[in-house]
Amino acid sequence: MAIGFARNASSTALTQGVRGVFGLAAGILITRWLSEADRGLYAVIATLGVVGDQLGQVGMRFTVIYRMTRPGASRPRAVGAAVELTLAAFAGIALLCVVFADPLRERTLLGAAPIFLGLALALAAADSFAGLSDAIARGIDRFDLRNANQLAIPIVTLAASALALLQLQTGVLGALVATAVGRLALLALFFGLTLRASGFEWTLDRRELRESLAFGWKGYLQTLLAKVHERADVVIMAVLQLDPAQIAIYAVGVSVVDRLRVVPEAISSALLPTLATMPPAKTGDYTARVTRHLVFWVLSAVALALAAPLLVPLLFGARYTPSVVPLFILLPATGMLAVRSIVSNYFVAIGRPGFNAAVQAFAVAVNVALNFWAIPRWGIVGAAWTSVLSYSIEAGATVLAFERATSRGLRDTLLLQRSDLEDYAGRARRLLGGA
Repeated sequence: MAIGFARNASSTALTQGVRGVFGLAAGILITRWLSEADRGLYAVIATLGVVGDQLGQVGMRFTVIYRMTRPGASRPRAVGAAVELTLAAFAGIALLCVVFADPLRERTLLGAAPIFLGLALALAAADSFAGLSDAIARGIDRFDLRNANQLAIPIVTLAASALALLQLQTGVLGALVATAVGRLALLALFFGLTLRASGFEWTLDRRELRESLAFGWKGYLQTLLAKVHERADVVIMAVLQLDPAQIAIYAVGVSVVDRLRVVPEAISSALLPTLATMPPAKTGDYTARVTRHLVFWVLSAVALALAAPLLVPLLFGARYTPSVVPLFILLPATGMLAVRSIVSNYFVAIGRPGFNAAVQAFAVAVNVALNFWAIPRWGIVGAAWTSVLSYSIEAGATVLAFERATSRGLRDTLLLQRSDLEDYAGRARRLLGGA
């Protein structure tokens, strides 16, 4: 099956750009209409939802793409096994949340009421199965379904938040309830459409389950550790009982930096299905070419962040002006994360997701240890510098291993070549000529 990388990457980038606008609008609404303490609680709930999502997906997002695209593979059986394993894993997480509800609330939810733990679990379920739906759509080259779902999520979040905060004036609890209900409704719609497009067999095929789990375990560690790396700082702030207002300030800075990940995420989501269907001898060259183009565009996007001192107080309010400091510190970490996210696809495509997991395990260990040391001393600034260091370790190790595996140098992987610049020039001439 031929996968249209350029088409998928460009359509996904456009979708992510529009999605970013709605996501930013939702973030501004939530930040302006909640107190700093409630905004901090909202950030913690959302973060725990993301962590729960990653715990429950057991690597099936990488696995279902890999299993579906193999020669002679049964697509419905691969999809069925992925759904069954995800359901089983999430049921286990839900049970653990019920058994350990009180310590979870006290240690990670700032002592919030039990309903907030339920909302974190509901958001985790929505994210977990929406992510699986996303992967299935990518695997069957139905990026139209994937992009529609991606675009609908921030629109629903914005509408639900506006209804709860502006119309009903229900505060943080109402905003989270409305968002969770909207997300679960979207999940039912798009998951059904995706399964209809891919085919689905609800049969306990032991061989498919066993092989999917064997491959998925390594990918699971990779994706879980990647998300833990991204979100550990906020969870540790909650565990250390940091002032919720400080958590809110940090969360706003992170939310702005996350907007710079539109292009990397679009490219990464389209790259893995392409590499999975490509002859192994070509995957290294293709990954290197994509990576150096990505570095060029990430540097361009980072330059746009220089307007943050003006935009942050204008959009989120003067009380969030301190968010600019962690925002600027986190900019290099964003670049490192972008490079790692692209190059790591190469190791998944050649059947070595375990390498990614090993690198991320070390980086996460560094991140967690340093956060527990730095946050009590320097607060959110210490957390931001910790992210820069741990992401630098992760990206550096991944790129060096890629170079050894493909026998290429740093320049070939990270810097635009003359042929790349000539390609850009040719495209520009064609565009101007067409105009």
